[in-house]
Amino acid sequence: MPALLLVGLAMLGGFDFAVRRGSADKPVPMISSPLNRQLNDMQDHLKAYQNETPLGNGSGKTSVLLGIFSSNIKKYRLKRKFIRDTYLGIDEPRLCKLSEYIRQMEANPQTAVCQVPYTFIIAAGGSDRPFDHDDSEPLTVPTYVDGTVDPEDDCTFLNIRENMEDGKSATFFKLGAAIGIQHSIDYIVKLDDDTLLSPELLLQFIEDDLPPAPYNRRIYGGRGWMTRSKSNLFAAGQFYFMSTDLAHYVGNVLTAADRKAMTHSRKTEDADMGVFVFSHPRPIKFINMGMHQIWRHTRMKKEEAFRKAWETRMRVLPIVEQPLPWFHFCVAWDDDITL
Repeated sequence: MPALLLVGLAMLGGFDFAVRRGSADKPVPMISSPLNRQLNDMQDHLKAYQNETPLGNGSGKTSVLLGIFSSNIKKYRLKRKFIRDTYLGIDEPRLCKLSEYIRQMEANPQTAVCQVPYTFIIAAGGSDRPFDHDDSEPLTVPTYVDGTVDPEDDCTFLNIRENMEDGKSATFFKLGAAIGIQHSIDYIVKLDDDTLLSPELLLQFIEDDLPPAPYNRRIYGGRGWMTRSKSNLFAAGQFYFMSTDLAHYVGNVLTAADRKAMTHSRKTEDADMGVFVFSHPRPIKFINMGMHQIWRHTRMKKEEAFRKAWETRMRVLPIVEQPLPWFHFCVAWDDDITL
């Protein structure tokens, strides 16, 4: 019998659509699993998926680098402290500092436990450095431009001038690709320091939905958003990720001049990144997390709100929203219109 192929919407890539197997009234029989799953509070219709074979639970474990964007300004140093106290401070050996992950991998990759190394990303170059790394100088420096060191051993100092919209993200993905190739990291994540992440749901998402190398080709994902001026899809900057090969494409195949030519007239970090990614000549596999948001971002800038949400609001995750913000893309559309 010939195979049946389901084709989804594509923009030199496509959305991943899941076919529902079973329902709340007639669910597929569930198989108990020791995997890291948070299913106790799942809606009934989602429990049917408990018997899916996780993509990242085969012979190779999927690894993900978390790059938490920060700065050397005092308020950002304080933010790093309460981030360390919350989602980075849990007792979970699969989550560790980047330096510890490298140590484990260099000692013996077969016995390495850490899968999700993290580091705070700080642009630390002086005024003579570019905003977007475009020369033969090292990608990183050991200290901030004023000599500030990293007492917690969990900060990475990029050798560029501090910025948000002009090249910091591209430089980070350039670095992430280099680390990923050298130390076997499958995906690179960029997240804001006012994003409150659920590490348990992140680990579950990695196990269930992110295939390890060599099957992690041209994968890009996050909260789906759109831009009119470039007619392009992108992942919102609060949390997004891409496979290491895409990080290499964005950071190395595209030059700083290429990226500058592609940016929006009003530079917007996440929207510009979507343009860079979808300029790839091959199909992109986009994972839209709009209906499975494993983080909180709204009103998370102040320490009190961040800590309170960590203590009382994490059980509402994952957040389920519309797959794409059509209201933002086309104001003429209305929820009552049936297409």
